Amino acid sequence: MSNWRLKVAKRSCFLLLLSFASLMASQPARCGQIVIDADQQFEYARGFMDKGDYGQAISEFKRFTHFFPNDRRTALAHELIGLCYLEGGKFDEARGVFATLYRADPDSPAAKKALFLAGESYYKEGVYDKAEGFFDEVLERSPSPSLRNKALYRLGWTRMQENRWREASQDFKRVEPDSPLFQKARRLSVESLKGEDLPYKDPTTAGVMAAVLPGLGHAYVSRYKDAVIAFLLNGLFIWATVEAFNHDQNVLGGILAFLEVGWYSGNIYSAVNVTHKWNRKVRDDFRKGLFDSVDLRLLSSGKMPAGLALTFRF
Repeated sequence: MSNWRLKVAKRSCFLLLLSFASLMASQPARCGQIVIDADQQFEYARGFMDKGDYGQAISEFKRFTHFFPNDRRTALAHELIGLCYLEGGKFDEARGVFATLYRADPDSPAAKKALFLAGESYYKEGVYDKAEGFFDEVLERSPSPSLRNKALYRLGWTRMQENRWREASQDFKRVEPDSPLFQKARRLSVESLKGEDLPYKDPTTAGVMAAVLPGLGHAYVSRYKDAVIAFLLNGLFIWATVEAFNHDQNVLGGILAFLEVGWYSGNIYSAVNVTHKWNRKVRDDFRKGLFDSVDLRLLSSGKMPAGLALTFRF
């Protein structure tokens, strides 16, 4: 009987120890659980944005909005998602986010910022007519002097991209003196007018010169190598055509004459084309000499990452 009691006691102790061990084994799992904190999650997402990892930043900001939909920074997180798309060159996705922000409350300051950023997306994409429409709408609807000055500044640049130099100058002049952009805008209001007096070449003159003497139109725009090639090719075909007719090789002469008409016409077309390219390069080089800076940090409230300072050179 005593042996039976001893066995029962041993079994009870074993079960007690087993239960205690199971309890201790489960304790680390509970301690290792991840607890998402709003502040840490927002800063975590913003850290990726600072480093230029816009794809990961978008994922983390979306995680923030999912777990903390009532946080005061949720709208800002959506705005930063749009800016990440914008910086990453995903313009359609960026405009989708900005459109959602605008529709949420069209009369809010956030909606006016969304209008500006939608225009910025078109500007960066090179669709200047649509960008101009959004910047004009900001000027009509936004009471914020800061946002209006940014829209005027960007509108000036948009019109310079379209070679509308005088209109650009007027837009720059409208930037208010208390704006951080005022000094840049005042300089650009003067510099932009120089776009009307750039050393352009006349395409018609180039075509006439090429018709008078093949290669002369290319020399007009300093394309001397092309000028020599055009002169030699046309000269060779003209000489060969004359020689063929002089030796009564009329069929060969006709073929060479036909080919020469093509070379001669191509020489004129090429001269006109390279003149347009010359003028385009003159305008691009002029714009590249002007510095363009728009700091989008000033559009948003609170501490913003340095990655939102968008700087462009043209």
